[in-house]
Amino acid sequence: MQSTAIDPDAELATLVETDLAYARAFESLGLDYCCGGDRSLADACDEADLDLEFVLERLERARGDGGVAGELSAENAASRDPDWNSLTELANLIVRDHHGYLRDELPELRALVEKVARVHGESHPELRDLETTVDDLAAELSEHIVDEEVDAFPLIKKVDAGRPLTDAEESRLRGEIDALETDHDETAAALERIVDLTDGYAVPEGACGSYRSMLERLERLERNTHLHVHRENNVLFPRAEALLD
Repeated sequence: MQSTAIDPDAELATLVETDLAYARAFESLGLDYCCGGDRSLADACDEADLDLEFVLERLERARGDGGVAGELSAENAASRDPDWNSLTELANLIVRDHHGYLRDELPELRALVEKVARVHGESHPELRDLETTVDDLAAELSEHIVDEEVDAFPLIKKVDAGRPLTDAEESRLRGEIDALETDHDETAAALERIVDLTDGYAVPEGACGSYRSMLERLERLERNTHLHVHRENNVLFPRAEALLD
């Protein structure tokens, strides 16, 4: 019998906002809840040729699994409690759980991918493309998070505090949001490229410990970034823009 607890007409982004555990389930099912979060669950299942009843059962199980949200945000234990009471708190959470993670992880991950490509590139030539893709993505993300912290977030915090923006500030904030969302689309494409190049993070026969670690960390990067983009595209940015209207 179909569950009545989860509304099939609810948007993917709304479901994740309601319960972070759904994010991990969507990841495992290949359903895009960040850049594609404005689709209803029913429509997303139809587009992906997934049985809606099966997906509803998976979501019910995910909600009952207390470890799912923690697994998704294992980089920072504080992410297990995603509660926030203002856009300022949400922006601070993003800086803590996502920007902080990227600043720590990207230099080490780039070095690890370079090492694996150098050692195994002859037998796995796709690693050369992977190295280039990760280098480009890391550079883009490093610049992106600075843009958010220096340009967009201070203006969002100002309007969240009830302080009016000047016309120039409002125009700048809207432009920043548009640019950041475009960056998110490019990031999503790069992550999809990484998934393709690693065959879905499949561990090849005879892979060494460094190779396995690289794949695990790339998959963790994808999960963290999906949640990062969701929190901005589907929550922070639209609510900030609503305060401007």
